[in-house]
Amino acid sequence: MTNRRIATGLMLAAALAAGVVSAQTAAPRTVARLTALQGNVLVSQADAMAAASNEQKLLSGTRVITTAGARVTVAYANGCSVELGANRRYTVREQDACAEAKAPPLGKASSFAVIGSSKVANTGPTVVNGDLGVSPNTGVTGFPAGRVSGGSIHPGDAVAAEAHKDALKAYDQLVAQRCDTKLSGQDLGGQTLTPGVYCFPGAPAKLSGELVLDADGDSNAVWVFQVGTALTTADKSKVKVVNGGNRCNIFWQVGGSAALGSESEFAGNILATAGVEAAAKTNTVGRALVRTGAVTLDTSTIDIASCGVAGILPIAGATPAAGAAGVAPVAAGAVPVAAGVGGGVTALGVFGGAVIIGGGGYAIWQGTRNDTNVSPN
Repeated sequence: MTNRRIATGLMLAAALAAGVVSAQTAAPRTVARLTALQGNVLVSQADAMAAASNEQKLLSGTRVITTAGARVTVAYANGCSVELGANRRYTVREQDACAEAKAPPLGKASSFAVIGSSKVANTGPTVVNGDLGVSPNTGVTGFPAGRVSGGSIHPGDAVAAEAHKDALKAYDQLVAQRCDTKLSGQDLGGQTLTPGVYCFPGAPAKLSGELVLDADGDSNAVWVFQVGTALTTADKSKVKVVNGGNRCNIFWQVGGSAALGSESEFAGNILATAGVEAAAKTNTVGRALVRTGAVTLDTSTIDIASCGVAGILPIAGATPAAGAAGVAPVAAGAVPVAAGVGGGVTALGVFGGAVIIGGGGYAIWQGTRNDTNVSPN
């Protein structure tokens, strides 16, 4: 009996060992394929590097490398897809780890171009196009000489408190998104990035030169940048969106503070923990929303007019990007057809079911537009 038990135990141990070895040596599964391949794309799998082909099946753990001028889409079986532009390196993961960037709902913060927590301090003729608020503190300095257009100043009131609370929720949702591509140690300048979630885990992000964000014809494309510590942009740096994207669909979640260099052209919504500082003559299309620190401005512009916020008009003299949603040029010399709606804005009537609001040389609409009927005040 004892010998039989020993034999049975040995057989069981051998079976378990075989199972462990089998599990350890199991081949990776096919989880995705390549589509829309253009240019020279390389695939490294099973310890071999080779030129990629359209519709090529990809194993979990495969590396996909794009060269200059190339692009390709990694399409997962569950419907998720990751678009890769030129000079990218991407590792195929399991399907449930595929990341798609999502714009967090901003709630009451959507009408705000600036929200500080401790204070908002300005120097010089800054223009904020949208609401400006501080919560839970109340300090707002430098307005005037700065001015708020298309919105109001909310120093520690209930409106600011609700907006700040919603901005905190949006920050948390950005943090929770799964990183698609790690960029730690890389300069964003000189890169062309397709929609996705990019991260600098525990590290700073730097932009010198020009960052191009390619929407590839998708007007709803979203970019999320998760920055572990500080975001810094060099003087005269630029964020440029091409091929139909919306600059207000860019989100910068910053674990520390963000500092924008002088004369830089920045795009996107900055949701930072410690503060946002915009140096002289910076121009930002988007928002500066801070969790615990201050927003500091110097002869700069922060504008949410092209973010689809009803009733927020482009700053006088500004030219919106070609094809920007919600913005249309107006005919010179036309006469408004309705009384003003406040804040220097004039309602111009209802055309084809759309409410047309004019001001600053441009109009913004809610619903369907008819450019031939848009008139300035």
